[in-house]
Amino acid sequence: MMATVMNSILIQSALEKLGVETRVQSAFSMPEVFEPYSRQRAIRHLEKGRVVIFGGIGAGTGNPLFSTDTAAALRASESMHNFPLIILPKIT
Repeated sequence: MMATVMNSILIQSALEKLGVETRVQSAFSMPEVFEPYSRQRAIRHLEKGRVVIFGGIGAGTGNPLFSTDTAAALRASESMHNFPLIILPKIT
């Protein structure tokens, strides 16, 4: 799960170098690095034109055979009512 958060921070860094304003949200508590997951805050960021990256959202979905990436995709889909959704594949 920590690798997912690290990848999220790397994606954020790459996007911000391109001038794209981004926010990372995670279930981990590390306020110096990223925000805690909040559906309302994610929607607000999207309304302001920011990209929201969901990484390390909880310990997966609690269902066998599903990963933390699945949980991040579910949280993203919950927040993306009228916004485009981009899900990046896991690179191993």
